Amino acid sequence: MDTFIRVFDTLIILSYSVLIAFTTPFIMGYLKKRNYDIFIQLIPIFSIILLSSFTISIAIGGLQELLFFRVVFWISVIGLTVLLLLTVAIRNLWKEKYDAIIEWILSLYSKNDRSFSLK
Repeated sequence: MDTFIRVFDTLIILSYSVLIAFTTPFIMGYLKKRNYDIFIQLIPIFSIILLSSFTISIAIGGLQELLFFRVVFWISVIGLTVLLLLTVAIRNLWKEKYDAIIEWILSLYSKNDRSFSLK
């Protein structure tokens, strides 16, 4: 019975990871079309991860059952808190620093994008 539970838990973790991996690009692409910056694009992603990991962990026996969902839950809580702080507080108080962070992230992305080009 112990191997059955481990296989079942592994399948839950894999299906959860695949679901998040497939839905994230669609949500971020939709928000990118609306001209939102990267931090605002990540807020719904972290919210979905937070709510779904909490729901799944409660459904399979509470937060003490699987370490994976406890870790994902707390990482998403911290990530969502940081994103909300960045988008609400820093965006309104220090607009120049917020824009500098966005430019820095976009420059990192464009450097990585050019390095993998086939030209």
